[in-house]
Amino acid sequence: MKVLYKSLAIFGLAALVLAPEAKAAEPLEGKTIYIDAGHGGSDSGAVGNGLFEKNINLAVSNDVMDKLKNEGATAVASRTDDTFLSLEERVAKASMNGSDLFVSIHANSGVSAASGTETYFNSDYEAENSERLAADIQNELVPALDTADRGVKEAEFYVITYSQMPSVLAELGFITNSSDAEKLNSGQYQEKAADAIVGGIETYYAK
Repeated sequence: MKVLYKSLAIFGLAALVLAPEAKAAEPLEGKTIYIDAGHGGSDSGAVGNGLFEKNINLAVSNDVMDKLKNEGATAVASRTDDTFLSLEERVAKASMNGSDLFVSIHANSGVSAASGTETYFNSDYEAENSERLAADIQNELVPALDTADRGVKEAEFYVITYSQMPSVLAELGFITNSSDAEKLNSGQYQEKAADAIVGGIETYYAK
């Protein structure tokens, strides 16, 4: 009997050694994530400190798209270049592609003293999930960008009001604030913002 147990133990150890390493499923694998770079083309968005919001939104959006694809998601963009789309077209494209989530990327504007990051949701569709997604992204963006935390808020922005999947709109920082603008214009911080957005989406799906 001892010989049998010893043989089984050796066989079990060999199986562990020889078995191919199991690959853990990526949390975003099989998910369709719609990334909306706000404004574009003739619509510059906010302007401040020599920057156009549309360009910042696009740079971060393109980074997010690449990172989502690397995580196994199907990433769909409203735009990948300096193109104008109406708000209705953005919402329709997300629906047409069967998107599971809608994330709109923006930069804020205001008086020069206003600064910080905030993320919006709307309660018309998928209220609970939209608020949770907004919180998950906000919680990643603030430490990544080292900006003031302006919180998660509800608003009636068109793209998050009429998108029928969990939807959020992230305001990365204030283009009209010199400190925020310096970060928004930095390739390093644009990538940090992209990492944070993807991290927030991963946290949303990990719960």
